[in-house]
Amino acid sequence: MIPSPVTQHESRPEGAARAFGCPWRKHLELAALIHESLLPRPVRHPRIEIDVRYRPMEWVGGDDCQIVFPDEASCYLTIYDVVGHGLGPALLATRISAEVRGLIAGRLRPEEMVERLEGFFWRYFSGTELQLSFFAAHLDLDQRRLTYSGAGHPAPLLMRRSPGRIEQLASQNLLIGVREGGLGRPIQGELDYAPGERLLLFTDGLTETANPDGELLGEAGLIRLASVTCAGSVFDVGACIARQIEAFRVGPPQDDVTLILAEMK
Repeated sequence: MIPSPVTQHESRPEGAARAFGCPWRKHLELAALIHESLLPRPVRHPRIEIDVRYRPMEWVGGDDCQIVFPDEASCYLTIYDVVGHGLGPALLATRISAEVRGLIAGRLRPEEMVERLEGFFWRYFSGTELQLSFFAAHLDLDQRRLTYSGAGHPAPLLMRRSPGRIEQLASQNLLIGVREGGLGRPIQGELDYAPGERLLLFTDGLTETANPDGELLGEAGLIRLASVTCAGSVFDVGACIARQIEAFRVGPPQDDVTLILAEMK
């Protein structure tokens, strides 16, 4: 069955367009449309349902993600964040997106994806002084097995069926772009999951959201939030998390925010 798309993207901010003035507005609008067209839409699939939420700090941002089904029995989830804001990081994120799709087409293991992506980054973008966090997960939908590898990316949350039991899938490798060859040989983790369990992947703009007192939501705050919003469908929960983040934050976002929430069947 082909996954059915459900658009869940947040509205684009207006501040960047006003800051650049009218002559740049059309260019920013076009850049935003191109960037959004490359982002995955939420998925309804017999074996997994996936919600996607994306809100850039400016019209375009350095966050990106992929949801790819090479066949009926497997699914790749990837998420990555180019450090920085604006057009440059957004263009690099778009280029990384194309590279990641090629790695997925090659059916590489997550650890191999990290290794190849680091080599690609240093080969073409070593002089940019940019850095990239990356996380890849491969789900074997027949065996209900999750394989993952991360490079300096915030730890996704695996919400088990047991009430309140949440596991953090910490990145095993360094941020890409810190030091050439600094990753060494990338490593990956493997675990089994059960029907009804959920996986939340996100960028650091989520946990670095600040309230009016300047306090960050943080990983602990996100875990608490995820623990109390696990009722309803994965799309209901995704919408609830987005609303609570908006309620927690004061003013416009200070970073790009992206999340993927998957429920395995």
